[in-house]
Amino acid sequence: MRHTLALGAAAALFLSPLLVESLLGQQQEQPQRPGVQVGVPEGRQGGAGRQGGRGRQTGPAQPAPRRADGRVLLGFPAIEKKGVWLPGGGGGQTTGNRAEIPFQPWAEAVYADRGENQLEPHTRCKPSGGARQFLTPYGVEIVEMPELQRIYIFDIGGPHTYRTIYTDGRAHPADFTPTFYGHSIGWWEGDTLNVETAGFNEGFWIDRQGLPTTEKLRTLEKFTRMDAETIKYELTIDDPGAYTRPWTTGFNLRWEDGTELFEYVCQQANYAHNLMVGQFESVDRTTVTVP
Repeated sequence: MRHTLALGAAAALFLSPLLVESLLGQQQEQPQRPGVQVGVPEGRQGGAGRQGGRGRQTGPAQPAPRRADGRVLLGFPAIEKKGVWLPGGGGGQTTGNRAEIPFQPWAEAVYADRGENQLEPHTRCKPSGGARQFLTPYGVEIVEMPELQRIYIFDIGGPHTYRTIYTDGRAHPADFTPTFYGHSIGWWEGDTLNVETAGFNEGFWIDRQGLPTTEKLRTLEKFTRMDAETIKYELTIDDPGAYTRPWTTGFNLRWEDGTELFEYVCQQANYAHNLMVGQFESVDRTTVTVP
């Protein structure tokens, strides 16, 4: 299955080169939406590039860190440096050029509705699979455990949960209990970690703009450590329940040096209540809006 999905990703890239483009360009394509970067710490709102400020270094980026055997690391050795990964460009989306997204009609209608009514499960402390995991203001911490043949990705903001990537060569289970993060298996190709995930539920948005997905969703993610401060992230979405073909998008993650995982209570002092119940005079209470 991993090879089939990888070939689909390559075909999508060849046929639609505009899908993997800058998020700033995507934000210009999209209509204005009510979401804001609530709670972004001082010094983390900046765009891409090494501009100094909190956790940022000036001058050329250093080479990517490596293990003793030469394999690149997605973080730094714990005894050397601590830090987190944040979305480049001051926070971003994943959708690329909307006109290039191969929506099925129902999925495009749902996407349009979510643009007007941003009642995202993530704002109610639900985990989010795919690229959405990396799009919170506080970033993520990636922890490699070679002795366990696993990689963990820890959320900081939002649900404060973690995702497991198995790198021991196992296959996906025959039967899934669908979950928010799905079941992830990973393998290395040079400096790129490939991660195939299946077994998603339908209870999350895969990005901050509200791309719909179904339980048929499979993703192929590519994490390429470019240097000490940058991971190139590519995502192929293969969901025959919502799209007419697989398609690919992506963005960069940037390193914020010195920040450690900290305690975060999802609903404490929540200033984004309009993202939970809307911003209208009356609210539809036919469905539960909080955990």
